[in-house]
Amino acid sequence: MRPLLDALLPDLTAPAAAWLDAQAERIGRPRTGTGQALTFCTSPPDDQSYEARIAGTGCVSTRDHNWHDTFNALVWLTFPLTKAAMNQCHVRHLLHAADGAGTRGPVRDALTQFDEDGLVLVSDDSSLLEAIRHHRWREAMFDQRPALESSRVFVIGHALLDKARVAHVGLCARSLLVCSSELGCEATAVSAAQVDAWLAAQMARGDWPRSPRDLQPLPVLGLPGMTADNTCASYFDDRRQFRPAPGRRSDQ
Repeated sequence: MRPLLDALLPDLTAPAAAWLDAQAERIGRPRTGTGQALTFCTSPPDDQSYEARIAGTGCVSTRDHNWHDTFNALVWLTFPLTKAAMNQCHVRHLLHAADGAGTRGPVRDALTQFDEDGLVLVSDDSSLLEAIRHHRWREAMFDQRPALESSRVFVIGHALLDKARVAHVGLCARSLLVCSSELGCEATAVSAAQVDAWLAAQMARGDWPRSPRDLQPLPVLGLPGMTADNTCASYFDDRRQFRPAPGRRSDQ
C-alpha cells in the first residue's frame, strides 16, 4: 500500500472518506464476493450490520479523517480478494448460526482477529517458521535474523497498522506463517497480489481459518527495522513481549 500512503504525503494526515473512495475509482473499484462495487461512505444507506451491508451494497462504513478506518480502506484496496473472502465467510457463518441469533463461533472470531491484527509472514526457511510457532523468539528473531530479513511480511490487520504508528511494548500481531514453496517462488519474489489470491482461495475453500488457534502470535517489535533495540540478543529476554509457549517455562 506504499503508493497509496505516498499519496497522503507530505502531511500524512488521515483523509476524508471521499478521498479513499476516489482512490478506489482510480484503480478500478474492487468487488465484494457478491459482485457489489466497493464504496467508502460516511453515511451508510441502511441499518444493516457492518458485514451484511458490505455484502449487500458494497458500502464500507468509513469515518472521515480517522486512521483506523483509513487503514481498513487501504487494506481493501491492496488485498481486495482477501477482504472480500473474509466478508463472505462472515456473512455465511452469520446466516448459518446454529441458534439463528448471530452467534460468532470460532471461524468468525478468527476472521475478526485477523482483520484487526493479522499479517502474513512468508519465508523460504521452514526452520524459522517452526521456531516462531514454538515461541523460540531469540532463535527466530536474533539467531536466524538473516532468514527473517529475507522473509516478506504482508500486513492485513488495519488496527495493527494503526497501532504501529506509535508502536508500544507488547504490540502483537495475529499471523499466518507460510512457506514460500506454497506460493511457488522464493519469498523475495512474492507479491501482494499473489498473497491476496492465495489467501482468498484458502478462505473460499473453507481451509482457513477454523479457529483463533490458526493464528500465530508474533511480537511486532521483534521484526527487523521496528526498533534498534532488537539488534541485541538480550532484547528477546523481555517476557512482556516474548512469552514462552503455553505450558513451557522457557524457550531459550
